[in-house]
Amino acid sequence: MVNVAQLLLGGFQESLVDVFGPSGGWLVGHAIVLSIATLIVVSIRNREHIANESGYGREHFSQATAVVLMTGLQYVFYTGRLGFSETISLVLGITGALSALWMINVLE
Repeated sequence: MVNVAQLLLGGFQESLVDVFGPSGGWLVGHAIVLSIATLIVVSIRNREHIANESGYGREHFSQATAVVLMTGLQYVFYTGRLGFSETISLVLGITGALSALWMINVLE
């Protein structure tokens, strides 16, 4: 059997196999991959409805993109340059990005 879930989920798929056994882990992993793919397809098909009816505008999406980019940049800096662990780097990145966003919104 082809194990697409192993390619996409990596170590998480191994954990599923440990918990559910080889067949059950394969089934659960592929169900997760299929669910994610279905959610992406449905979101793309209904993107106009989501954009128009969600209540979020261009400003919200640009702020979310900025937070994700700032978090990513800080994560790379903290793990690569400073040698922090991945979890601590992620927490510091998210905290720094949200703090910067809050300061920008308050001072604006």
